[in-house]
Amino acid sequence: MSLLAVITDNRFGDSEIERGVLEGAGVELRVAQCRSSADVASAGREADALLVNAAPADAAAIEALERCRVIARYGVGVDNVDVEAAARRGIAVKTVPGYCDIEAAEHALGLLLACARGIPQRDRAIRDGEWNVGLSGRRIAGTVLGVLGFGGIGKAFVRSALGLGFREILVWSPHMTAERIDRSVGTAASALGSVVRPAEFDEVLSRSDWVSIHIPLKPETRGIVGERELRLMKVDATIVNVSRGAIIDEEALVDALFARRLGGAGLDVFTAEPLPMGSRLRGAPGVVLTDHSAYASRESIAELRRKTAENALSALRGCGLL
Repeated sequence: MSLLAVITDNRFGDSEIERGVLEGAGVELRVAQCRSSADVASAGREADALLVNAAPADAAAIEALERCRVIARYGVGVDNVDVEAAARRGIAVKTVPGYCDIEAAEHALGLLLACARGIPQRDRAIRDGEWNVGLSGRRIAGTVLGVLGFGGIGKAFVRSALGLGFREILVWSPHMTAERIDRSVGTAASALGSVVRPAEFDEVLSRSDWVSIHIPLKPETRGIVGERELRLMKVDATIVNVSRGAIIDEEALVDALFARRLGGAGLDVFTAEPLPMGSRLRGAPGVVLTDHSAYASRESIAELRRKTAENALSALRGCGLL
């Protein structure tokens, strides 16, 4: 019996990278455009491997899979995959950690700079015929940067940010130690005149002029930045989030922005996506919004597609099917 892999939802326009990996090893590849759990169940019923992007691979869909041995997710998270249901069926779930660390870090830095200099607002104003727009930017050099989370993206972000001349970079992460920071940034911080050190969660929020979030979404981190935490921040501070929207209590953030209890926000992720037309974030002052695109570059997407296909292939080989 030949092996079958199914891409449940193709968001890239073609499947040539995946086809080269899988069909080159003798695995047939089919491409579907699943939008619902029922679509996934139907398209994947006879598949030995599923390559899942945003389609819902929930418990009902997984129960319908007759031969599946691996669900390979395009991405780092598994928000749309019921991992426990897969485990009950003996189906491995594979992700691609690290493929977009550099892109997400650079995007977070771009949002920070855009907020600091009012770049989007100036662009819109000039297009509307204005000049010498009445906005004053902020100097970054000499200020304090706070970083919540120190995984691959958090580390890449700190390394990228060092050249901007922050006086201090305060880092919070569970089990954070100075040794972890030293292993990541080495002597670069001291050479550039910056101090990078671990700090408690509340200290990061209360002392930082800029806070960048790089925390994975888990039950214990959902809403970890809420009204209390936002009130700890300086009234002219800016918060940046390229992680997951639900890390921040979005309504509390909007309230803080409209009340001028916060200087601004740079957001690539939201509680509901696409961002609803009625969202108050669209009209909030000092906000720069992007479309959950921090992960994306030509290089990262190519790496993601190749590694997702390789994950599926490796799992099939590990089961002795190849």
